[in-house]
Formats: sequence, structure tokens, C-alpha cells
Amino acid sequence: MTEPTEFESSITDLHDSAGRITRGLQSVVSAIDTIATDNAQFLQHPESTPAGAEGDAIRNLLAGIRKQIEEVVDHGRSFESKIEQYSAEITDLTRQLEQTKKAAMLDPITGIGNRRRFEESLKDILSRLSDFNDKVSVLLADVDNFKMVNDSLGHGVGDQVLRLVASNFVTNLKGGDVVARWGGDEFAAILPNTSLDNALSVAETVRNSIASRSLKNKETGETMGKVTLSIGVSTYRQGDNAHKLIFRADQALYEAKRQGRNRTAPESE
Repeated sequence: MTEPTEFESSITDLHDSAGRITRGLQSVVSAIDTIATDNAQFLQHPESTPAGAEGDAIRNLLAGIRKQIEEVVDHGRSFESKIEQYSAEITDLTRQLEQTKKAAMLDPITGIGNRRRFEESLKDILSRLSDFNDKVSVLLADVDNFKMVNDSLGHGVGDQVLRLVASNFVTNLKGGDVVARWGGDEFAAILPNTSLDNALSVAETVRNSIASRSLKNKETGETMGKVTLSIGVSTYRQGDNAHKLIFRADQALYEAKRQGRNRTAPESE
């Protein structure tokens, strides 16, 4: 069960306070009715007697007070109702904003995070390095010859390739890892609490998983060739920021491409 937000707690407190006030005023009305009942004989004396005149004045006073309090009680009930209404509306608006924010962080083609999500996640992880034993690695991957796939087979097949790569990343990463579409045919992943050697092992697992599969036309079943990845890997060094970490992974990716593609390369010493 999730903890209530500060807004939800404030609304609950306000609603409870309004309810207590309304119930308190209702108790005052009941007390007035009790006073009138207990003193009915005195208050109903004929007006020709001194006691009757005084009783009439008291009766009118009690009736006036009772009427005013009842009006306040009615306003209180209306206020409670409006609190519930506004609370529901604001809660719904907050939910919509959260959904919009999440959508803004997702890549529409692959369903994984986009570059913005990646950058915010990396910034957050680097701010909590001690939680990950000062170990964070980054993978940058590029689909080999993706332009050729798009040009010869069409963008529909190209999108299929992107979804295939995204799916393989998700399958082979841990729960705390983050994968995103960096842009175009590039993907990026953050591996918290992961050394360079272990990150290289993960990258190889992803690369081999992709290389072992053939791309097929969903409608005809025709095999259209294989998809391969080149991957660069970097790991956190003392004093690194996000830019430096990504830059070294990008340089390593360039080296993997230079060496012939379909391979993983570590950052340079």
C-alpha cells in the first residue's frame, strides 16, 4: 500500500476538521433543543405573566441562535462536499500529469525510455554513487547498416528491427538497469553497481542474442537477413560526470565500428 501524498494528507486533515466543526455545531443544536424541551413549561407560560414575557424572549433567542447555527451547519456540509469534489478533480489532474510525464519519457516505436529518460536516470544514479559502490557502467549500441535496412526493406521493417533490439536489451538486463533509445538506430543502457568487465559481459550477451536471430517478414515468413550490433562500453572514473561517461562509451562504439562491426569494445585506458 502506497503512502498518501502531502496533498492527499492535507485534504484528509481539512475534511476531518470540517467534519468535526459540523458535528460540533450539530451538538450545539441538540443542546439548544434539549434546553427548550427541559424548560418547555416555563417557556410556554402565558405572555400576560412576567415569566411568560421573559420565556417568550428566551424562546425567540434560542430559536434565532438555532436557526443561525443550522445555516452554518448547512454551509459546513456544502464545504465538505466541495472538498471531496475538488480533491477528486485535483487527484485526477495529478494522475493525468503523471501519465503525460511518463509518456514524454518513452520512445513511441520501441516502448522503452527515450534519450531524456536516459539522461535524467544517469544524472540521478551518478548523484547516488555510494548506493552502487561507486560503480556505474554505460553501454552505447548502434545497429549495423541500419540505413541499408531502411532503404532496401522500408521503414516498417526498420521499426521492427528497433523493437527487436529493444526487446533483447530488456530481456538481458537486470531490474535496476536502464535502457533507452538514444536516437535513430542507437541505444543506450545504464548498469548501476556494474564493473567494466561485467558490463562488457552483459554487452556481449546482448550482442550475441541479436546476432543469433534472423529477421523475418511477419506476413510472408521470408527470412530477410540478420541484425547485428556494435557496442561501446565505459565505466565510472573518479570525477566523471554524465558527459564524460557517455563520451568514452561513444568513442568505444566508434572503435567497435572501425574494427569491423558486430563486436563490443571497451573504453580506452
